[in-house]
Amino acid sequence: MARHSGALGVDIGSAAIKIVEISGDANGTAGRSGMAVRAAASTPTPAGTMEEGRITDPQAIGRALRELVQRAGIRTRRAVAAVNGQVALMREVRMPPLPPEEIRQAARFEVERYLPYPIAEVTFDSVVLGESRDNGNSRTDVLVVAARTDVLHQHAAALQAAGLEPAVLEVEPLAVARAVTSHAPSEHVTACIHLGSSVTMILVAEGEAPRVIRTVAFGATQLLETMASQLDAAGEAPSALLTRLAAAGEGGPPGLREALDDSLASLVTEIRRSLEYYGGRYRAVVPDRVVVTGGGAALPGITASLTTALDMPVTLGDPFADLGGPPDGGGPEPGAAYAVAAGLARRGVDE
Repeated sequence: MARHSGALGVDIGSAAIKIVEISGDANGTAGRSGMAVRAAASTPTPAGTMEEGRITDPQAIGRALRELVQRAGIRTRRAVAAVNGQVALMREVRMPPLPPEEIRQAARFEVERYLPYPIAEVTFDSVVLGESRDNGNSRTDVLVVAARTDVLHQHAAALQAAGLEPAVLEVEPLAVARAVTSHAPSEHVTACIHLGSSVTMILVAEGEAPRVIRTVAFGATQLLETMASQLDAAGEAPSALLTRLAAAGEGGPPGLREALDDSLASLVTEIRRSLEYYGGRYRAVVPDRVVVTGGGAALPGITASLTTALDMPVTLGDPFADLGGPPDGGGPEPGAAYAVAAGLARRGVDE
């Protein structure tokens, strides 16, 4: 597989647009991966331009993205973007060992089984995750992914409106898995809680291969709204509350930890269910590590609260760990917030 000299990962979320530029040139600033991060930046997503994971105004998104690219001094125009679990169908299926073309045909059958609309309206693909044993028989584990073609066209149109070249469109879980597992031993199991603005993705990956993918309709916005009602800050905008809490740090305001614990309860239940499903399906006990990524990773106390609730260590994911560290001037967000964009940029370099 040829390595490109650079690529731009573009994460278009409901609250923010994040970009990460990665160089494929091995040089003095490159990390263990032989890649180096050149830039990371974000900007608020224009109001009214996203609806349940769909881009409703590609031109407005494109203008905001163009300004962000210019402000960050991005040099490459080769861009990789992703759609999230709200608009993509993702199913892991086990098949007998088959040639690639037969795997694709079997994937089409799986897509047709679950689609609520004609398959002619979607673009689908399959990703071989690895091999497993089922009752003594060899099986191929395949991730089947599909999204409406018009949704993909809207993403491509937004990139083009920004003056970028759409190179690849994929699904967010693959990007997150690539970002948080690239520097971990290949046999390690990583559980990732990707806390976005409106949804949370729960991912369990063996090496870089996602084995469990769940999307929960509960994100940082709902979490902050619930916390606000408990902190006597009802009516305060979630973004303003997050800024205030971040400025206060881990120690305040009073009742922060209790409000966070209570507000996370329903999400923690979904995380436990996902880990139990993984353990039952793959006969594994616990993951080697649990990390938090996404914009919600900036919430003070999030890792400590999850560590207590899950009774296992939870840390911030670091998509820049083997890229020589985060770039200078990357913005106030923690590196964990850039997991999707970093994973997409890695795909662009290696594609």
